[in-house]
Amino acid sequence: MIGILCGLKSEAKIADKIPHVLVGCSAAKPDRARVLVEHMLDQGVTRLISFGLAGATGPDMAAGDLLLGATVMSALGAWEADADWNQRVVQGSAGFMCVPVWGSDRMASGTQEKEAIYRRAGCLIVDMESHIVAQAAALYRVPFNIVRAVTDTASMVLPPAAKVPLLEDGGVDLKAVFSSVVNQPSQLIDLIHLGHNTSLALRALKQAVAVIKEMEE
Repeated sequence: MIGILCGLKSEAKIADKIPHVLVGCSAAKPDRARVLVEHMLDQGVTRLISFGLAGATGPDMAAGDLLLGATVMSALGAWEADADWNQRVVQGSAGFMCVPVWGSDRMASGTQEKEAIYRRAGCLIVDMESHIVAQAAALYRVPFNIVRAVTDTASMVLPPAAKVPLLEDGGVDLKAVFSSVVNQPSQLIDLIHLGHNTSLALRALKQAVAVIKEMEE
């Protein structure tokens, strides 16, 4: 059985299409993510996967790029993903790239922060769940993998509405987003751009699920 950790409700709905999985949605809350992963491991999962959207830190990453984590790095250490599983996924589709991933407890929303991650660690993407999955997998001695799709590129600054806290179920708080746009209408174009990129990334994640389903069934 596979345990899959997501940050968003939309990601979790896609991941749940994979057979024989336990899916947890942290709502981008690191403490909750750690509890969910420990619960999955206590339930007997034999592999952990960090699944969902990611911000690009590498300058050549484009919205909708589909990525597998080769290595996960964070301020606490570095961990190697299961290379054999990655290779099986790559053999199932030519659309994947294997890259180093940076895990952070906070959102990387600005270009300077993304550039610092890229230059310091050489990581090409950043997300808020992969380091939690990697650290727990090492502790419990189970393999882990990272499946991510790019939303915001390295040159994009996330608009304020994108940083509104999620609902408890990992859904977008549309009222809070609307309020943010009303208070700062100049962000609307950037928000629309991000929405388009998110659609591309979610579509890529559905393609990833199709490959993983075929591999795991």
